[in-house]
Order: sequence, then structure tokens, then C-alpha cells
Amino acid sequence: MASLRVIFFWNSGVVLVIGVVSLATLGLNLFDGSVKGLFFPPCLATYPGAGLFFLAFQMLFYLAVMICLFTYGLLRLTQPHRQENKFILCSALFIGYFLFNEVFRTHIHLGRLGLPKVLVVASYFGLAIVYGIIFHKQIQQTPYLLLVSSVALLGLAFLVEGLMTQLDLGNDHLESLLEGTPKLLSGVNTALYFWFTCQEKLLRSINFFRPNFSR
Repeated sequence: MASLRVIFFWNSGVVLVIGVVSLATLGLNLFDGSVKGLFFPPCLATYPGAGLFFLAFQMLFYLAVMICLFTYGLLRLTQPHRQENKFILCSALFIGYFLFNEVFRTHIHLGRLGLPKVLVVASYFGLAIVYGIIFHKQIQQTPYLLLVSSVALLGLAFLVEGLMTQLDLGNDHLESLLEGTPKLLSGVNTALYFWFTCQEKLLRSINFFRPNFSR
């Protein structure tokens, strides 16, 4: 069961950390004095602290994948052939597909071949729609509003990125915060969603077999 207190704690905590670290970066000239640098992809990090928040974003999705794979492995042993198991496995594969691009920056390499980034982003949302249609019954039994908020925040981050490219506000610090904050919160809510979802399914599996332990 999802806890609103836990969700609020982690989301507000992350916003607070972003604010404190960003202010310290500007005021104390930490991390080369660049808020934008905090959101650099790790592959572009050239000084300590660069890519801090981007790496945190990636680690949250790593965590979600690991939670799903661990849960799938246990459920496959305790309650095989259940549709819920396929849901957990496909969730891991879907998140892994997104994570692969975030780690290896495939949209950049595809862009050099003439494929616009918008098509890569569209593939994410296309797969998300297919995923939602196939597993809508399973998703309805989970704290799905948390998942919806994660997708919405990620979409907002992509939208802000596109708008910032067009508007060019001339303030790299503000642009990085407007794009990076919802993106990092998306990772937080994704990890929380699969934590709560997999926890519930594992507890249900344990309760299913509990009578056998007492024999």
C-alpha cells in the first residue's frame, strides 16, 4: 500500500536537496559554480560534482529495474504462470529500454544520423501506451497515480527542454533547474511506484504460502 507520507517526504526532500545544492553551488562556487553542470550527463563530467543530479536520476531507474527483476525472480518461484509476473518482467524491460538511452545517449548518436530526438521521445510514449493497454488491469490494482505522475513529470521535462531551446532565456542555471527538477522527481516517483507495487505482490505471495509453513 502506497504511503502518501513517504511519497511527500521523498519528493519534498529531493526538491529541498536540489535547492540547497544549487544555492550552495552559486553562492559558495562549489562544483565549478555551475548549476547546469549538476545536470550534465555523467559522460560529460569533467570535474567533481558534475552530473550529480543526472546520475541520481539514472540510479533511481536502475533501482526500479533491480526491484522488478528481483520481484519477478521470487514470484516466478512461488507463483509461476501468473499474469502479474509478466507485468513485473515487462515493467523491468520497459524501464530498461528508457535507461539504456539515458546511459548511452543513443538519441544523440541517432541525431547524427539524421533521426530527430522527437522520434526517440515518441517511441517512449508509444511503448508506454502499449504497456498501459496490455497491463491496464494489473496497473489498476496498483498505486497507478504515482506512475501517472512520473510519466507526466518526464513529459514536462521533455517539453521544457524543447521550449528552452526555442526561447533561449540566456540563464543556464534557471533552464537546468526547470528541466532537471521534474526529471529527477520522475525518477523518484518511478522508483517509489515499483517499490510499493512489488512490495505488495511479494507480501501477497508470502501470505499465500504461509499456511504451508505452519504444517
